[in-house]
Amino acid sequence: MKVERIPQIMDLVFHPKDGMNLSKLELAVATYIFSRDLPHMYITLPTGARFPTRLVHSRGALLTLVPQCEVVDDVLNVVVRMLTTTSERQRWFLPTSIMQAAIDDRSMTFGNMTSLHNKYMRSKVDRVTRIYQPMWCDRHWYLMIIDVPRKKLIYLDSLRDPHQADARKTGMMRVALYLEGLTLGKPWLSGEGALRPRFSAFDFEEPDVPQQKGNSMDCGVWVAQWMIREHLWKDYGVQHVNSATRMRLAADLVLKSHNEIAQEVVAKAFAHWEMKST
Repeated sequence: MKVERIPQIMDLVFHPKDGMNLSKLELAVATYIFSRDLPHMYITLPTGARFPTRLVHSRGALLTLVPQCEVVDDVLNVVVRMLTTTSERQRWFLPTSIMQAAIDDRSMTFGNMTSLHNKYMRSKVDRVTRIYQPMWCDRHWYLMIIDVPRKKLIYLDSLRDPHQADARKTGMMRVALYLEGLTLGKPWLSGEGALRPRFSAFDFEEPDVPQQKGNSMDCGVWVAQWMIREHLWKDYGVQHVNSATRMRLAADLVLKSHNEIAQEVVAKAFAHWEMKST
């Protein structure tokens, strides 16, 4: 079988490595994402949104997946949306806006809360089994998972620092309290006698997880991969971030069903590939 290779004329900020086993479709999309000679056009859109209002979910955002770059929150929010579209309704993958509101002690507008409820918090609160929340503290991403049946606040951190642990756990507790406040009232319960979980009363759990290199700036990719792996295989104990991880994640965020303009991007990617190949 012919192995597809990138045309030599392609000027990329991040090159796929040999042995990554990308299909021609994935390779075309990857080169479209990481080309130096293209503007920061939109390549994914929020579910249900026809016209984005700021530079979110653009090629520029996915360019932060290159090594030694700080992954922006827009990338993790696309991961959240991708997993929401394929997960059980009883699992909530929450965007970073909830974390930020909790940290800032800021209330949300009725419209924002309704949108979050409809898109991400899709079950009654007494029926939710697991909540995934990307967390940000002092230029570092880590992951909070609320395991409701086991009453645990799971703390996943790829670069643990004893001097930062209290601050990061305090952020998790603020999110837990914030979620309790957001889900007050009978409309959030499945019926009479349903018990509302008290997330803030749950115990912390700190699984022993592999650690990133201290200067790698890989934390955002680790958080993305933890959400994907734990959701699919209940596994966050084995994790590696490398070129294949980054390239595969970028391609998935464009090609999966959550992206309303995936076919449009594929057409442009192949047109770009053919132009550079001739």
